[in-house]
Amino acid sequence: MRRTLAALTLILGTTAVTAVEPTGVQRIKAETPPESRTQAVGDAIARAMEWLGAHPANIADDELMEVVEEIMFYYALNTIAESDNMHEAYRREIDRRHKAIVSFDDDNLEMHIHLQQDWASLTYPPLAYIVARMGLDADSYRVIIDDLVAHQRHLHQPMNAMQLWIAVYLERLGYAPVPSASFLLNNSSLQQDPQTHSLLDYFNEEPASSGNPQATIQLIYRITHEIIALTDFGAIRPPPVMAAQLDYYARLIDKAIGWATRESAIDVLAELVFCAHLLDLGKLPSVPAALDLIIKSQQADGSFGITNPDRPNGRRHGVLTCLLALTTMGASVQSEHHPIM
Repeated sequence: MRRTLAALTLILGTTAVTAVEPTGVQRIKAETPPESRTQAVGDAIARAMEWLGAHPANIADDELMEVVEEIMFYYALNTIAESDNMHEAYRREIDRRHKAIVSFDDDNLEMHIHLQQDWASLTYPPLAYIVARMGLDADSYRVIIDDLVAHQRHLHQPMNAMQLWIAVYLERLGYAPVPSASFLLNNSSLQQDPQTHSLLDYFNEEPASSGNPQATIQLIYRITHEIIALTDFGAIRPPPVMAAQLDYYARLIDKAIGWATRESAIDVLAELVFCAHLLDLGKLPSVPAALDLIIKSQQADGSFGITNPDRPNGRRHGVLTCLLALTTMGASVQSEHHPIM
């Protein structure tokens, strides 16, 4: 794995994980032999990185969302970087995109924000936080956030999972959102479900969970975005409320990965595999088959197709999420017994 990754323009790191020994999880048979998977993961990462290099996002072409998602992508990679050189390489990638955003014509940027205020409320709080964490100037983003907070424009309803995402990052920036992140967390699926088992029961009922794939995908997005926000893309450990229930989350995410694998729902599958990394769930039996499917889904050009047709950047979004899954979890599944690297 290390030999393969060393050939990339940006050397992608791997990280050791402290795995939960989950109980009651399912095994979906992985078709690729472990030694072949190691090589396949490295090859898929290299080809996907080549695709990113050949298809740079351009704000002038109305791809601001894509540039922001790339910043989040490199921030997540920075959390697993193993050397100062790697940290600096990812910081440079973030800085380059940050400068492209802030240098964009102000009038055009204001028009973009006005037309996509839902997206702005979801994007600028984590963007400002990430840029500040990288030691860069986030003042231009704070002006936008101040306006969003002052007018409460298009902030999601309190029980929407994305509202938790917004509130978590607003509080990290020093704002006092209403409702608060703690209130939203107390009412979140990740807090409530270990007691109710409603989501786990849902995935256990195959006819119900397979009958409406889009509804199931939305359930999964709720799970993944709560996990990503609470762990800050892997920059911080899972909060105590989650750490105390890791065995439950192992079963839940394993079931969700199994469903997404059977449905070939590549986008949410990649997000779930990334979340398994965020929660240190390195031994989930469903992960090897999930990685096999992600690799098989890669197109001749190095992308993974339009993984989410509802998104304007569905192809690049798929590349970024699949890269995160392959990079963070690819080295942790070297055999059918999933030993920790």
